[in-house]
Amino acid sequence: MRKRNNVQKNGILLVGASQGGAVSALTASRHPRHIGALALMYPAFSITADAQARYSSYSQVPNRPDIFGITVGKAYYRGLFDMDLTHDATKFNGPVLIVHGQADDTVPIRYSRQAQHNFRNATLKEIPNARHGFSGADLNRSIKYMDDFVDNLKS
Repeated sequence: MRKRNNVQKNGILLVGASQGGAVSALTASRHPRHIGALALMYPAFSITADAQARYSSYSQVPNRPDIFGITVGKAYYRGLFDMDLTHDATKFNGPVLIVHGQADDTVPIRYSRQAQHNFRNATLKEIPNARHGFSGADLNRSIKYMDDFVDNLKS
C-alpha cells in the first residue's frame, strides 16, 4: 500500500467489525505511524477473555475447536492466553470511533466501554437494542456515525 501513489501514506482509516474490529485496533496499536484513524463496529475485544474462560491454558485447547459453529485450528488460540485486547489493542492515540449495540450478547458492550476509556481519543456511539451485527435502522445509524466521523477527519 505504501508504494501506491493514490494512498495517503500515514492517513489510512482502518475499519473493522467484530473480530475484524479487534484486529484493526491491534494493528493500529502496533503500527500507529501508518494509521490515521480507526472505525470499529461492535469490536470483539472479548476474544481473549472468552478464550481464557473456555480453556485454562493453550495446552487445553483441542486440535480442532469450534467457535460459533465454525471449526478453527488450535493455532487460532495461540497468543490469546498472553494478552488482554482491551489493553493491548487500545494503545493507538489517533481518532477512534466505536459503534456498539447495547443488546449485544456476543460481545457485551462493557468491552467497548472499557476500550473507549483506554484509548486516548475515542468516541463510543451506543445503539439501543442493537445486537451483534447491525441491520436495518441500526445499520443505517452506524453508517451515519461513520460518515460523520470521516467528515470530521477531513476538516
